[in-house]
Amino acid sequence: MIPRVATDTAHDEYVRAATEGMARDDNAAYVALDTLGVTLLAEFAQAVLDRRETEQRWLMDLRQYRGLYDPDVEAKFGKNRSRAFVRLTRVKVKTANARVADLLFPTTSDRNWTAEPTAVPSVDRDTRRKLISQMVAKTGAVPTRRELDAAVAKLVKMAADKMTSIMDDQLAEAQYKSTARDVLHSGHLYGTGVLKAPLVERKTRQKFVRVNGNWVMKTESYIVPFVAYVPLWRFYPDMSATKLSDCGYVFEQHIMTRGALAALAKRKAFNGAKIRAYILANPKGAQTSRAYDNEIRQIGERQSAKLNHDGNYEVVERWGWIGGELLSQAGVVVPQDRMHETFFSNVWMLPDGDVIKITLQPINGVTYPYHLYYADKDETSIFGDGFASIMRDDQTTVNAATRMVLDNAALSAGPQIEVNMNLLSPAEDADDMYPFKIWKRAGQDASQPAIRVLNVPNGLEELLPIVEMFKKNADDVTAIPRYMQGENATQGAAGTASGMSMLMANASIVMKDLITNYDEGVTRPFISDLYKWNMQFNPDNSCKGDFDIKARGTASLMAKEVRAQQLDNFAATLTPEDAPYIKREELLRQRAEAHDLSSIIKTEDEVEAERNNDAARAAAAQQQQMQELQMKVAMLGAEKITQEVAKLAAEVTRINAIATKTNVDAAYAGMQAAGVATERPEIAPAGDAILKSAGWVDSTPGQPTPAGSAPPGAAHPTIPDPQQLAAQRDPRGGQVGANVGEHAGIETAAIE
Repeated sequence: MIPRVATDTAHDEYVRAATEGMARDDNAAYVALDTLGVTLLAEFAQAVLDRRETEQRWLMDLRQYRGLYDPDVEAKFGKNRSRAFVRLTRVKVKTANARVADLLFPTTSDRNWTAEPTAVPSVDRDTRRKLISQMVAKTGAVPTRRELDAAVAKLVKMAADKMTSIMDDQLAEAQYKSTARDVLHSGHLYGTGVLKAPLVERKTRQKFVRVNGNWVMKTESYIVPFVAYVPLWRFYPDMSATKLSDCGYVFEQHIMTRGALAALAKRKAFNGAKIRAYILANPKGAQTSRAYDNEIRQIGERQSAKLNHDGNYEVVERWGWIGGELLSQAGVVVPQDRMHETFFSNVWMLPDGDVIKITLQPINGVTYPYHLYYADKDETSIFGDGFASIMRDDQTTVNAATRMVLDNAALSAGPQIEVNMNLLSPAEDADDMYPFKIWKRAGQDASQPAIRVLNVPNGLEELLPIVEMFKKNADDVTAIPRYMQGENATQGAAGTASGMSMLMANASIVMKDLITNYDEGVTRPFISDLYKWNMQFNPDNSCKGDFDIKARGTASLMAKEVRAQQLDNFAATLTPEDAPYIKREELLRQRAEAHDLSSIIKTEDEVEAERNNDAARAAAAQQQQMQELQMKVAMLGAEKITQEVAKLAAEVTRINAIATKTNVDAAYAGMQAAGVATERPEIAPAGDAILKSAGWVDSTPGQPTPAGSAPPGAAHPTIPDPQQLAAQRDPRGGQVGANVGEHAGIETAAIE
């Protein structure tokens, strides 16, 4: 191994030294690294032992989430006792997972972080000179200090926007959101979630390129930062510390298949010779079973899974500080005056203590690549408390009360029966009971019953309130009420829409603590490390600059949701009388922005353009309205004429019907009069006299007046023309001459 000096700029030096040492078959290098590996492996064994007590709590949390009793508790249950488990913990954890994930990662384009220029942005001297030259070439004059500062600010803002887009793409490719959901679930269940990032990952992709006129598929590799979720069971921090920055070391246990370990041997930073030799020495795998492995398998209902871990290998990764004396033993030349210092490093080891990789602080300014999310931070430990631990007493009490309810219901569902076998006939079967059965007695003492019925008291009314009391207490201690998980609450303030909205807003405020914990523990440090990674390794220099990374999950997303509820509630309370005092356009715009629907609202330019065309649009609209009105008038006129014609036609039809009836009646009356005059000739002169006095005239002049008719020169009675009757109107509303009845054609209007 080539000795190197540990200095402040030892990053490149140490990486080169480690890589060259791994690549050589140098016995001295192997011995030095193996000595370091044995020391660090003993440190890992102590970390495993220190974490054992915390693992017991995690196992209780996992059983509680899955609805299983602890073995010592279940062993105390009677043979016929209820084993019901009310899975309140699962509901609380699932509700917190969905609620926090929805606030941190909304479906809109908003992100919960920003990369912004510093308050006084600056650029390097070469960029500043280049910017001045461009401004002089454009304006022909040397820019003032204010103009130059404005140009620098604009340039840095463009770089910050580009850096934001690049990191957005990197997070999407690394599937950051899905990984973060696993971190949230671990935090809400066990109290702590671990995100590992950013480290380097090499990926390959296929693309088609045009070569000599033909399309050929080409495979290329590229390096990107990756994001990973670390299960708590594989995470071994320094248990003497209460926060990550104070840890002296952090171990991570990797369980790999043979293929994965063989692929690791192909990477340049790893000692491939040691890895290949270890695989050949252990062809069936070599994984050490931990104390919790068997219990997790039973909780996960995997009792039939193999216990020997055939084909699996264990690799230990260590991040932390190494003293100067250990580095010196590993072959790094450390100055004597710095031997007391510690240097941050990353070491990979096999279970036998062989070191297969060692590097010094891969990213400048970044130490531990782990970021911790706490549901409820325990000030006495590096780990936090999850909802399972927080509500354990309430979960236990609800389970106990529920078991009492079920046991009591089972016992009181039917009577207990006591049978005195000495008083029954030997032929009787006491187990065979059915309605109307006749029991045969053998005893002589009638005062002693052979069968006695005992009824167990029903205590459901006293037991059920206990269940509800501790369910409500679970809502209080977790700050996740049941109406937040979709239960239809109707009592108190939840009985009205406005009251329910107010309660949901208050519950969202409680979620703010969880969002803050994620921002402070994961978002800000992780995005800052990703920014530092891009500043060092991204080949695109146009995106680089002096930026500040800000987490905005609490300040923006939570505030926007609460504001959206407030705006909706305010709009719902408005009445028509309030309209003159409300800026409706502004209210509409703010509501749309709060719900991420601002794209459907017109911009000021669009509104102004429409206002400039108001006159033309008004004239066109007026002309269209006039045309529509004319068409309506024409349609109404035609319709009215049609109606009048129909009315006249109906009136003519009615008049014709009346005239027809009048003619028929007159003819009938004349026929009756003629018949009477024929039978009684003596009354004919009297009839003629009556007709003459009525003004009737003979319709056949020149003819001799028959007997009983009017004398010569007298008026002969005539039947009026129906058309003339239709044209004449009586002032009383009738028609002149339109006399109907059995005397029609004889009586006149005057007589009537």
